[in-house]
Amino acid sequence: MTASKTSVTNPNSGTVTPDLLMAVAALAEAAGQAALRFYGGADLAVSFKDGGSPVTAADHAAHEVIVGGLRQLTPDVPVVSEEGDIPTAETRSQWRRFWLVDPLDGTKEFISKNGEFTVNIALIQDGVPVLGVVVAPAVGRTYYAAAGLGAWRRDEGKAAIPVRSVAPEAGAPVRIVESRSHPSPELEAFLATQAVAERVLAGSSLKFCLVAEGAADLYPRFGPTMEWDTAAGDAVFRYSGIGRPRRSSLRYNQPDLRHQSFVIGGPESGPGAVVWMTGLSGAGKSTIALDVVARLRARGVPVEYLDGDVIRDVFPSTGFSREDRDAHIRRVGYLASRLEAHGVTVVCALVSPYRSSRDFVRGLCRRFVEVYVATSLAECERRDVKGLYARARKGEIANLTGIGDVYEAPERPEVLIATEGKTVEASSAELLDYLDRGV
Repeated sequence: MTASKTSVTNPNSGTVTPDLLMAVAALAEAAGQAALRFYGGADLAVSFKDGGSPVTAADHAAHEVIVGGLRQLTPDVPVVSEEGDIPTAETRSQWRRFWLVDPLDGTKEFISKNGEFTVNIALIQDGVPVLGVVVAPAVGRTYYAAAGLGAWRRDEGKAAIPVRSVAPEAGAPVRIVESRSHPSPELEAFLATQAVAERVLAGSSLKFCLVAEGAADLYPRFGPTMEWDTAAGDAVFRYSGIGRPRRSSLRYNQPDLRHQSFVIGGPESGPGAVVWMTGLSGAGKSTIALDVVARLRARGVPVEYLDGDVIRDVFPSTGFSREDRDAHIRRVGYLASRLEAHGVTVVCALVSPYRSSRDFVRGLCRRFVEVYVATSLAECERRDVKGLYARARKGEIANLTGIGDVYEAPERPEVLIATEGKTVEASSAELLDYLDRGV
């Protein structure tokens, strides 16, 4: 890939230039070299952050190189680095574009000297990584990718080659790449549903790159990860698609900069989607959902409707504590994701009050459409179809969302439907229009 003569310093442009991509790749490689100066040292000092993750002088050295270089390249674009001061969610919510950096991903691998550590730099635009660079300095390999420019791999001393990946067919045996450091019972339960041809262990963001270049088909991760761990590798994966980007459910610049779970790769040929309708009780979720389902069925679309209350009746022991609600949402979300994998459009209607639970489900799905049915509490109480609000006001129901428990509204839903003063048909039409556009 050759660089053009286009400016690299336009912070408001939605387009990534070849010049910018190549400059960031060079910067990441320089940071990798700065980290390598500490690699293999017998006296490497290791400290631990509050969460228990290790950090070394190599992390800080790479951070200084990257942050200084990005400020020269794009002085008006903010930088968020794992090893820097993290701006508040309120501050970040005003940003459309920012750099997201992990100066040394896989510090455990760095300390153990197995070579599977990386330097990660990504450019985030409206919640999507539009540029990503992953450097594995110990093996002399660089992956870089950007929207409209594809994905590339450059080994030390060799010319860059394009990175391409094709989604496997539904039901075909798949090669799994999984975390060397983070096994989990949830992963084993998920893999029990797959036809697994091979399981490969790897560290850091290299797992994304293995899927991007076709060395693996699927990278499932259950358990929280930080956005700087994934953004650069996610960009390499996305832009490895032939003809169009690969599908990724990951979104960036969430309030806590955290993913709850994700599955990268796998079949993409089916038309399925998970349409997740969230909102207060009485907002109109089920009414709109049933109308949308009827319209999709009339078109001949394979569709299934999952209602949170109906599934509660099937599992009557599910309560309303935060832990119980979380388990309920994950149960419904897992079922929805399995139907989606077989080409079914699944319309789900649940209050699902917590962002973390909804984000967990998002990570399981290929195409997740979060629909916020935004109806005010006052209007929901006026409707009170099930009489829940009246009972909650009398103290007969504890933990009712909106009265005794919080509702964490989506910050950037794919579709927002304000129902007050609007017919069911008009609300359904808004959602169907989004689905028809195939966004």
